Amino acid sequence: MVNSPLTPDDLVRRVSQAHALLLELLDRLDDRQKDAASALPGWTRGHVLKHLADNARAFERQARGALQGEVIDMYDGGQDGRDQSIDQGAARPLAELREELKLAQGALEDAWSGLAEGDWGRAVRFRHATVVDTALARWREVEIHAVDLDFGYRAGDWPLDFALHALEFLSDRAPAGTRLLLRATDHEFTQALGTGTTVEVSGAVRDLAAWMAGRSIDGHLSTTGLHLPELGPWPPDPAD
Repeated sequence: MVNSPLTPDDLVRRVSQAHALLLELLDRLDDRQKDAASALPGWTRGHVLKHLADNARAFERQARGALQGEVIDMYDGGQDGRDQSIDQGAARPLAELREELKLAQGALEDAWSGLAEGDWGRAVRFRHATVVDTALARWREVEIHAVDLDFGYRAGDWPLDFALHALEFLSDRAPAGTRLLLRATDHEFTQALGTGTTVEVSGAVRDLAAWMAGRSIDGHLSTTGLHLPELGPWPPDPAD
């Protein structure tokens, strides 16, 4: 579970804004560009779009299940079912993928609109956490994968509060045996992660977040080490 300074209402607004931005990006694409490679190895932009639609439905499913007091799987068929759906749907026409994504995002926001304040703390299967954690996860999915589309939206365009949230969520990626000191040069932000030999990495806060997320940066990062340290694995994102 990741703490967030945002209220659920604020968080839903952030996700809704990210949803709208994603659809605007798609309005600039054509089918040829949709089938081109994304920034994710082995995935076209179509793979990214299909995943985002499936993910929205999965989080809607978590929310509606939680309202019924049920802790249910994210995807039918678990990881294999998730991967099969993405592979089979990635080649569909852009217009179909956009409409599917639009409807899935709208259904997720509709499910959230029916939650009372206390419902956000209901348990879900995803990360063995709560409904509000799925909203934070959806925010990450949309903002980061919008960058992965590699079509005019970059990590440098991330909202500041998203970059700060991403840095908190990814804090476990600090290398073993290293005290990773992150220092922003454009914002009042310093974060010390892990224990061991101190290595400082400094730069714009969005570049720090992009680096921690394994994405390309827009500027430059400086380090007191010989090179940027190798980060640990991304926090597991179970499909069950």
